[in-house]
Amino acid sequence: MPLTPEEARTQANELLAAMYSTVTQWDTALFDQVLLAIAADGQPFSMNDIRQVVPEDACRRAGLYFHALLSHDAFYPEEPALLRKVGEVVSINEKAHGKKVNIHLLTRAGRKFIEERRAARIEQRSAAA
Repeated sequence: MPLTPEEARTQANELLAAMYSTVTQWDTALFDQVLLAIAADGQPFSMNDIRQVVPEDACRRAGLYFHALLSHDAFYPEEPALLRKVGEVVSINEKAHGKKVNIHLLTRAGRKFIEERRAARIEQRSAAA
């Protein structure tokens, strides 16, 4: 039996929630640190840049990390965007078979969001010690 649009949305949200649970706090901290370093010069970046400095195992979860940043924009449309897509480039990942990956620019709001999240992690660790 075909799904109604609402049932399909619920099913998709449940699947995404299960997938997001595979992105650990360590992964998020790692990608936050890498993204702040790579985007420090204000230049656009892609997954190709991240793939060169992040372990392969963590790269598998990078898409979910970026999806979360981009979803933030969708969930909070009144706030400035965290990432801005500025183009596409062919992936350097051989398993991608020539698939394109997005080129993004980290906005000032995105940098602030990541820096605040990083500071909150540090504060949480200090409070736990």
